[in-house]
Amino acid sequence: MDYQMMLQGIPVKVFLCRDGDWRHDTVFLYNTQKVITRVEIRAIIQYLYDEGYIKDRRTRYMIADGNTYEI
Repeated sequence: MDYQMMLQGIPVKVFLCRDGDWRHDTVFLYNTQKVITRVEIRAIIQYLYDEGYIKDRRTRYMIADGNTYEI
């Protein structure tokens, strides 16, 4: 199951792997601002964890700005 939402003004998509292993899940943060700070990233990941969207706070995330991707 995948989720899409807007958190702190940042579009977020959560892609969960079908095998159920959190290490294969990915959170995409779509950069519509100049900079997404580490504080914002931590707050988003914490929210996703607290609300049960992700199983572990170490879930991989990627920042997409349209041209490049950062892990």
